[in-house]
Amino acid sequence: MALEDEEDPPDDYHFPLTFTWALPPLPNGPDLLRLAIDLAGIGGIELPLEVSAIDSFASATDGPERRLSIVARIPVSLSRVLAGMELLCDIFDRCLAVSRYLLESADAWLG
Repeated sequence: MALEDEEDPPDDYHFPLTFTWALPPLPNGPDLLRLAIDLAGIGGIELPLEVSAIDSFASATDGPERRLSIVARIPVSLSRVLAGMELLCDIFDRCLAVSRYLLESADAWLG
């Protein structure tokens, strides 16, 4: 409120914007390296994606169940958003593309 009309606010306030995708147990889980490479092509530099998986065994005689988790963390400057210099539309479009890729690929992973 104390700023002049043409004065930019200080770039002191940032918040982490986090997107998380998680898939149910997958009987035919994907190759994580291949998935990470494919998702890197979708996310690009603007949306760095972390791909991880957990293999769990319900009992010693059961086969493993693989659960996938994909996380993207992007620091967002509130002053740049206010000034219109940081638009989040491209990030949201890339997140939509990641979601669509995972939905299309899930059929093969679910068996």
